[in-house]
Amino acid sequence: MADYAARMARVRAEMARQGVSLLILPGSSSLEWLTGIARDIPNPTEDNRPGDWVAGLYLGLDDNPVILEPRMGSDRMERQLADMPWAGELRVLGEPDDYSGRLTGVVRELYDGTGRIALGERAWAKTAIDVIRVAPDAEIVNAADIIVPMRMIKDEEEREIMRANARLTDGVYETILPQLTLGMSEQEIAWVIDRAIIEAGGEFVSFHTGIRIGGGATSRRGSIHDHITDRVLEPGTTLAFDFGILKDGYCSDFGRTVFIGEPGDEHRKVYDLVMSAQAAAIEAMKDGEITASGLDRVARSIIADAGYGEKFIHRLGHSIGKDVHEPPFLLEGDDTILCTGMCFTIEPSVFMDDGSFVRVEDVVMVTPDRGENFNATDHDLRVLNL
Repeated sequence: MADYAARMARVRAEMARQGVSLLILPGSSSLEWLTGIARDIPNPTEDNRPGDWVAGLYLGLDDNPVILEPRMGSDRMERQLADMPWAGELRVLGEPDDYSGRLTGVVRELYDGTGRIALGERAWAKTAIDVIRVAPDAEIVNAADIIVPMRMIKDEEEREIMRANARLTDGVYETILPQLTLGMSEQEIAWVIDRAIIEAGGEFVSFHTGIRIGGGATSRRGSIHDHITDRVLEPGTTLAFDFGILKDGYCSDFGRTVFIGEPGDEHRKVYDLVMSAQAAAIEAMKDGEITASGLDRVARSIIADAGYGEKFIHRLGHSIGKDVHEPPFLLEGDDTILCTGMCFTIEPSVFMDDGSFVRVEDVVMVTPDRGENFNATDHDLRVLNL
């Protein structure tokens, strides 16, 4: 188990360094990282509980933390906190209750009127309004400035969970390929993947599974971010995968492209180009020697020099951990220096004129020597003769 008490001590020390006297975190991946309190899996529609906007952790510099929790779901929180003495005192909200008054009381209890107040990035606007009302002279700052730099560097326990999740993801890929048949739609393939993830031991998908069928006689173009459609597998198409597992609080993110029938010369050329760009980026992932934007340029220059620069239409990748997309991001303008323990997706691609999306994606960790690829799936060109 992670040393949550030590994490909270580190956060408090950084709060003091930045002049922050009170930190407020709603339920989120940051709260889970800091305390071990599990976040909820978001619903596809809004799911508001009475008092949600005041719920979360209130952490001062010296006093015991306080957790406000709506009555609905409080039994789950009570069970979790029974084994988390570091996480704080649970105070359950009533139904109804003076929710703003409850927040006001805790802020006055923990905040002495000096210093900044840090709010979690996912805090409600109503939370900020109430905090400003009770502490009108306080400077409100982003709690991410305290927590995100710590989350960027994964400790050994986090790394091992992420390695295991990458191996599970590799297994899902090998499981679903033999299940593909001509006539299957993008939606049907996504369902097969989602089921395989649960059967493999994943607790949930780490993001909505992405499938793109391109090329072929009825070429599909549009955006690579179009929603999953009823386009079906047919000879001459390409099939691009983008999926991941959420397990033990951490995400994986994986991508490959396969060809339905023998690809043409340009498709083979582009496939090899994308794999070469990824390999070069992984080789350059050395502790302290390159920035996030510099790594993006390593891969992008290879694709651009081959004449496909305008077809590489997204960033090289992103940090990954408890969230599938975490900072820093591998794109121009992000000058974060890469350090050992940072984990990124490395996902160059080319979006071809016929709608084929040729891509690869692995989770890779920065080390002193080169990137450590957590995924074991090979990068050989795969042809499915269905």
